[in-house]
Amino acid sequence: MALRHFITHKIAKLEKEPAATVTYSELSGDVDDESLADYYQRCASQLKGTLLQRSGKRYGVFNPESPSFSALIRNWQKDSMPFASWAKKAVAHLSASLDSTDLLMDGYLALFHEELADADKLYIFHLRYKDSVTVDANLHLSETRYLDFSSTGFGLVINLTDWAQDEDAKYITFSFGRGDRPLQNSMLDAIGFTDTLNTTAETEEFLEIVDSYSRTLPEDQAFEYKSKVVDYCIEQDLKGEPVVFDELEHHLDNETNVKPAEAFSHYLIEKKKERRQQPLPNATPEELVAAGAPVADVADAVKAELIPDRKKLKGFIRFSGKNKDLSLSFSAALLGNDIEYNPANKSLLIHKVPESLLKQLSGKSSDQDD
Repeated sequence: MALRHFITHKIAKLEKEPAATVTYSELSGDVDDESLADYYQRCASQLKGTLLQRSGKRYGVFNPESPSFSALIRNWQKDSMPFASWAKKAVAHLSASLDSTDLLMDGYLALFHEELADADKLYIFHLRYKDSVTVDANLHLSETRYLDFSSTGFGLVINLTDWAQDEDAKYITFSFGRGDRPLQNSMLDAIGFTDTLNTTAETEEFLEIVDSYSRTLPEDQAFEYKSKVVDYCIEQDLKGEPVVFDELEHHLDNETNVKPAEAFSHYLIEKKKERRQQPLPNATPEELVAAGAPVADVADAVKAELIPDRKKLKGFIRFSGKNKDLSLSFSAALLGNDIEYNPANKSLLIHKVPESLLKQLSGKSSDQDD
């Protein structure tokens, strides 16, 4: 069984309260209990899916200058404490970060551990709940409380295998739910998290290079190519997988009729090197290091994959915006053709109005004429 431990503790930090209150579960956290195993599995699966679907994530490592939380994990991994004991200490540590603050938090903290073929992973999620009405076994109405997965709070996953092997510079993934922003700094500080990957900046650079590459293609194929790139990147992000440039190129070769003069992955990596102005842009990573380039810069310059920012991806091929009176969204391919932008007076001129909107406008015009 991949899922080894699962336990929840209740936490409440209410308005005007100086400290958080924690109610600890008396369960051991083991998933061998057949009466509970199915619930554990279903809840873990739901939460992992939630983390995958979110577009806003931060990637990083433990800050060596803030070792308290990572030391707790190390103690548990050394079998010096059971998972249930570790979970209590971990929740106590996180709740203490809320003391003497104006931050609010209510719900449950779910902590679970899974052993997979390629990696062991530790998860922590903030679960929110809703009160409702149900019909009991006697057909009487009664109050019930259920987990509201659609409003799940922050989620944290630590790839324990990558951390132990020190092979990955992003073994922690952190994601916040809606309305969680005020908690962000407090929780990140509590676990000793430090960012190692700026997905927004890397995605912006990636898209700029994609745009440059598309200009080398026939005009009638450029937008299709960019759209296919974005579709693939979003699909990979939804699966929780990075965008590997060679695999992206293979996908594009199969999905488009475009026959570019230069391989996309080669163009992309060479442009990344140029932007960083490495001393030997055509050298191998080993030669770059030998020439004095910092190891971190070299690894970044020739990185052959991307963890994308989904919001940036969507904005690359579609413009959208709204205020309280207007909502507008259109394909970037229309700009300069069916839609013109005048920067002088900040206006849009739409030459082709959608038929459904035309019908509404025509009907409104007829009403006014009467």
